[in-house]
Amino acid sequence: MAALLFIILFLVIVAAIAGPIIYLQTRKQRRETKNYERGLKMIPLLIHLPPPSEDTEGGGRDVRDVTEENISKAQIIYGIIASTLQKGFKAKFYGQRHLAFEVIASKGFIYFYAAVPVALAEVVKQAVVSAYPSARLEEATEHNIFSKVGKLSGTVGGELGLKESYAFPIATYEDIKRDSMQALLNSLSTLDREDGAGIQIIMRPADPVWRKNVLGAASKKKKGEDGKKKGGEQLLSLGKDLATALVKPPEAKEKDSSSHSLSGHDQAIVDAMENKARQAGFEVLIRIVVSSNISQRAQAILNNVVASFSLYDAAGKNGFKFEPSKDVEELATDYMLRIFPQSETKTILNTVELATIFHFPEQKSIPTAQLERQGSRQVDAPRNMPDEDW
Repeated sequence: MAALLFIILFLVIVAAIAGPIIYLQTRKQRRETKNYERGLKMIPLLIHLPPPSEDTEGGGRDVRDVTEENISKAQIIYGIIASTLQKGFKAKFYGQRHLAFEVIASKGFIYFYAAVPVALAEVVKQAVVSAYPSARLEEATEHNIFSKVGKLSGTVGGELGLKESYAFPIATYEDIKRDSMQALLNSLSTLDREDGAGIQIIMRPADPVWRKNVLGAASKKKKGEDGKKKGGEQLLSLGKDLATALVKPPEAKEKDSSSHSLSGHDQAIVDAMENKARQAGFEVLIRIVVSSNISQRAQAILNNVVASFSLYDAAGKNGFKFEPSKDVEELATDYMLRIFPQSETKTILNTVELATIFHFPEQKSIPTAQLERQGSRQVDAPRNMPDEDW
């Protein structure tokens, strides 16, 4: 009897240890398979930008105010897409569906694309048209930015991630006071017909727990804990405390009843963190791929594109850092299939930050003739047309 109980107890312990490991491993494999499946089933939608006649009228207003008003329209897009957050076991197991907005430079022209799952196509169309009523989206063939001469040897790229914890916001259009899309389009304006470049902004709704994490980090910041102390500094501090304890017994520290006093700069950072948590959030992956006849030319273009993202650096807050890809073939595959691993959760941006990065620019913010807009507003045919000829 005792032997049987021992065997049962042993099996229970093994199951308790092995069960979670098997589940996590199985989920990882299924997620990878699902990622490729989702990538193959995405629909590319070519975005026809609104005509210049739809640009916001200045009417003597400050140019910065007009720019902010135009960019803020894009928040409507991300607000609607955030409503596609799925709940339940299946969503937890496979992860949220993702979509992508892309800026593509190919054959001497610049295009805006959206790549969406079939189930979300109508939602994304509705979101874009709600923000920009004159924009049109049509299903298109997959674009090709890769040089036939340079092939993989002339292809370079990588991914952008946040420098700090996602609790700290990047600089938004409210801080920059200009259209940051102008810098990105400028970096693509020098491309020849033999060059190609793609900026892929892939996103999916973030788990609502991210808000608690941001507010928790803001609370620590208020107490004077910035959470940025490096491991070496922490180890040095611990060693100092241990050495002191050997010489004299530790003294009880009196609690300061007064609240921690923040400088104006730190208070501004706390306010920005709390403001970030008030908007819907997305897990984001920004992938940049450039192709040309020779690698040196591709690298120069890549440097220009990456440099345009330095506009989002906010002192004391956050910004982007670029991680070049070491495997070009894997990068090209991930780009074409728009792969977004479920493990990539370190970059979370809210609707304001996303609107700053990707929106539809007005004519005064487009520095190149390579980006075409609609010549005039498209109007739907009347619905009361007779079915038969008179």
